[in-house]
Amino acid sequence: MKLQISFIIGLFLISVNIFGVEIKSKGANVTQQNSADSLLSAADDIFQTNNIEDAFGAYTKAFESARKEFNRSVEVEALAQMARMKLKSGQKEEGRTLLGQAEERVSDSDPLGYSRFLGVKGRFEWQDNDLAEARKTFEKMYDFCHANALWGRVIDAANMMAIVSETPELQIEWSKKGIETAEATETERMLGQLWNNLAATYYDIKDFENALEAYKKSREYHWRFSGEVAKLYADYHIGMTYRLLGKFEEAGTWLRPVLAWAERINNHSAIGQACEDLGEIEAAKGNKKDALVYLKRARDEYKKAGYDTTWQEVWEHINTRIKQVEG
Repeated sequence: MKLQISFIIGLFLISVNIFGVEIKSKGANVTQQNSADSLLSAADDIFQTNNIEDAFGAYTKAFESARKEFNRSVEVEALAQMARMKLKSGQKEEGRTLLGQAEERVSDSDPLGYSRFLGVKGRFEWQDNDLAEARKTFEKMYDFCHANALWGRVIDAANMMAIVSETPELQIEWSKKGIETAEATETERMLGQLWNNLAATYYDIKDFENALEAYKKSREYHWRFSGEVAKLYADYHIGMTYRLLGKFEEAGTWLRPVLAWAERINNHSAIGQACEDLGEIEAAKGNKKDALVYLKRARDEYKKAGYDTTWQEVWEHINTRIKQVEG
């Protein structure tokens, strides 16, 4: 089983940044830096960097400010996101308590608060493996956000529906809905993640031709808008898929630079993945010695990444492949 970086599972934040307004009075500019709205927007920015601990603290400040301002909408959004941070950090029950506090305050007459609450509620149901309830929640979120023209959150809901849907056909359908909405509303920054997740669905059903085209589209947007690691994996996924298609020369032209790049930034997971693919190419060519060099290095890098304890499926697979090639 190959690792893939999913930019949505548990990490995909849709930030609707409509706040942070400058108020001009008597010729002077006064920036409302400490308003609840501004603090919520700042917390969303931190969350997008995947700094969960700092994001929790920032959402807490937004919540406290919202209480002082009697801003019920920001209270709900901040509490929901605090719950999500706890979920992401493995403290599900603490998060559930915070989500309950958000539910006590939420109203469907508040589009921003209600949509944020639904997005987090659905993620808890997803992580509880209650996929039927998660589907109901995310579909409700999709319809509600569509009716209220909250396009970023429409995309988030569609993307989550693609994750929790029952069949690959429905997963593809919902992924395409998210992509179409992002394209129609010029929400281009989200398209790298959306195309990547569609590609991953094609990958899972072994439709590698369509996976390759989707990964190429994903790469276009990641190279425009994303950070270094996302760009690295965008390149890796193209090389990986060429390898699965048996196009070894094309795969190598992507995978060898990816390996060098991963080495420069000391990303053990990416080094391991590139080495595993290069090893599989050599094995397919009948070059047993070279294949084992790459595969054993992949195992070493996965161990450095902690997969011997945190990702048993990957760890067992690489050890099995080494034994098979040694065979």
